[in-house]
Amino acid sequence: MKWVETTFGYDFLDASVYYISELPSDLHWEDVGLISISAFVMTILATLYPAWRAARTQPAEALRYE
Repeated sequence: MKWVETTFGYDFLDASVYYISELPSDLHWEDVGLISISAFVMTILATLYPAWRAARTQPAEALRYE
């Protein structure tokens, strides 16, 4: 945030306007890793069910009513 403010010369949270003049952050790499792995696993699982259903469908049966 400080880099963006100094680069563009703009105060996002001006102390004269807002009660909080800065947003504290604490980055934990374990949390980043856990969230990244969880998101990847969920995307893999979300693709398995539709792929499994599509593999069971016969092409002629799916196109019969088109």
